Amino acid sequence: MQLPIPMPVIYAGLAGVLLALIVATAQNKWQWRVFALLALRLAIGWHFTFEGLHKLNSTAVGPTETNKPFTSATYFNIGDGPGAELARKQFLGDPVQKYTERTTKSRELSTEEFRKLTTEQQAELCPKAVTDLISGGEAGKVTQAKADYAAWLYGAAPRDAKFKDISGDTPVSPEQWLDYIHQLEKEYESRVERQKLGLGKGEGLEIKRTAAIKTELNSVRNDFAKATDDFIAELQKESGATPPEVKKPIEDLDRMAKWGITAIGIGLLAGLFTRFWCVAGIGFLVMTYLSSPPWPWLPPGPPSEGNPLFINKNLIEAFGLFVVLCHPTGRWLGLDALIDYLLFGRKKPKAS
Repeated sequence: MQLPIPMPVIYAGLAGVLLALIVATAQNKWQWRVFALLALRLAIGWHFTFEGLHKLNSTAVGPTETNKPFTSATYFNIGDGPGAELARKQFLGDPVQKYTERTTKSRELSTEEFRKLTTEQQAELCPKAVTDLISGGEAGKVTQAKADYAAWLYGAAPRDAKFKDISGDTPVSPEQWLDYIHQLEKEYESRVERQKLGLGKGEGLEIKRTAAIKTELNSVRNDFAKATDDFIAELQKESGATPPEVKKPIEDLDRMAKWGITAIGIGLLAGLFTRFWCVAGIGFLVMTYLSSPPWPWLPPGPPSEGNPLFINKNLIEAFGLFVVLCHPTGRWLGLDALIDYLLFGRKKPKAS
């Protein structure tokens, strides 16, 4: 994990957490129950804090060869659970619907037949979903923009794109994009059917291959939808059209996730409003669990450690926070004790 925090500072922070844990345990007569509950809270808080800081740092650094900014879109696109389905509808939209509307031809023509048409005739073949987005500029430039998009649609002017296992850019038309997507869909469906019959599981290699194909399929679908977005944005700029304001709910969700995870972690470490952050953490972990639950009737989810069945690490950590929630650990070690004393004049309770 790359963070803009010197490692000596992190080591000092870890040492401080361990020292505070020992002191708090000593103040409660060296009870193992106190030590275990506080250690559980601090461990989960540490995990949340640095997970959040990593996500914030990845966004601050931006896309590079070694860094990919955090987005929850990838996780939701891979998941088959009810949480992922809800998130896709609410925050991502449907990439298949988007590129289908933008690549459905009004007439079937060969590439050669298309090239013989006039610019005006070519412009008429631009899908309505695209026409609505690039209208509003200069008439002549708008007509040319529509013709340019139709040329891409009918294979007369392929655009460069990147594909897995192919170095460099590859000129492709929408038809070639769709052919590739259909191949992946068939392969994925075939592998899922094999797994339903209990075939090819082996040592889990087939399950991993199925998950990898699913990931690639969702990635290609989103890349194709983004390719239409990018091309339309270029045409809007060339034609002088004013792009409509497009709100991306997933960006708001990502921002809430990054800062929320970090706040939960810091709150648990500091013992400040501990029970509130326990509830928030449980909510986050349950939503994460429901996005890709290890239920045997669902297709394989994102690659994970081990072979979970019904219970995975997210659910276990949620139960851990529930245990912390049931005890006043913030008053044993944390700012909750100070707040409680200032507001109510009560001393820090001793564990019995």
